[in-house]
Amino acid sequence: MKPPLPITTCLDIRATHPLKLEQIQQTQATVQKMAKQNKKVTRARNTILSFVAVLVATLVGFTIYVSTGIGEGEISEGKDYRVLENPLPQRTAGAVDVIEFFSYACIHCKRFDPVIEAWAQNQGNQVDFRRLPVTFSPQWALLSQAYLTFEAAGILEENHTRMFRAIHDNGRQFLTLKAVADFIDGRGISTDEFIRVFNSPPVKRAVQDADRTQRAAHISATPQIVVGGQYVVNMDGGQRRALEVVEHLVATVRSASP
Repeated sequence: MKPPLPITTCLDIRATHPLKLEQIQQTQATVQKMAKQNKKVTRARNTILSFVAVLVATLVGFTIYVSTGIGEGEISEGKDYRVLENPLPQRTAGAVDVIEFFSYACIHCKRFDPVIEAWAQNQGNQVDFRRLPVTFSPQWALLSQAYLTFEAAGILEENHTRMFRAIHDNGRQFLTLKAVADFIDGRGISTDEFIRVFNSPPVKRAVQDADRTQRAAHISATPQIVVGGQYVVNMDGGQRRALEVVEHLVATVRSASP
C-alpha cells in the first residue's frame, strides 16, 4: 500500500515520541553509571537530567499545541485553507456542502471520525455533510467501494465504526471482497447480498463519482475537508483548529449566497 503520506498534523505526534524518550532513558542510564564510577560527573548528570525534563515538557506542550490548534490566530487563505480554481458542484440547495475525504485504512481518519461526526450532528439544515472515500491504492479502492456499498444497502450505521476498529484496533486486513463480505455477514445483510450490491451498477457509478470528485479537489492526503465546493481546509493545525476553519468557511459561503 503506497498512499500519500498523511497530512503532517494529522499524524499522532505521540507516535514520534517513543524513540526520543528511549534515547533519553539511555542517556539517563549512561550518566548514572558514570556517576557511580566518578563522583566528579554528578554535576554533569544533574545538568543533563534537567535538560531531559525540559525536553519532555517541550514535547508534551507541542503535542497539546498540535492536537488543539491553540495559538493559530486569524484564519487566512494559504495558511488555513486553499481555494479550488474550479469549484465542485453543490449537492443540496440552501445548504453548504462539507465533504470529508477519508479511508478506513487511514488511522488519522479513525481518530477524526467521532469528532467530525459530533460536529456534523450539531449543524442542522445549514450544512450538508457527507464522506467520500478515496482510492489511493487497490486496497483503499476496495475499502472505498465497501463504504459506498454500506450506504447503498442502508447498513452504514451498523458497520462504519466496526470497519475502523477491525483494521486499526484488531489488525484485520481486508484484501478481497470475500473478506469484507464475510466480516459484514449478519450485520444488516448477508454475504451474498453484500457481494451483489457491491457489484451493482449504482455502487460502481458511486465509486466513479467519488474518484472524480477526489481528483477534481486535488486530494492527496486524508482526512481532508472541502467546504462549499471551494475551500480545502489545511489540517496541519489539529482537529479543533480544522473545525474552527470549517465553521468560518461555512459562514463565508452562506454570507455570499443570494
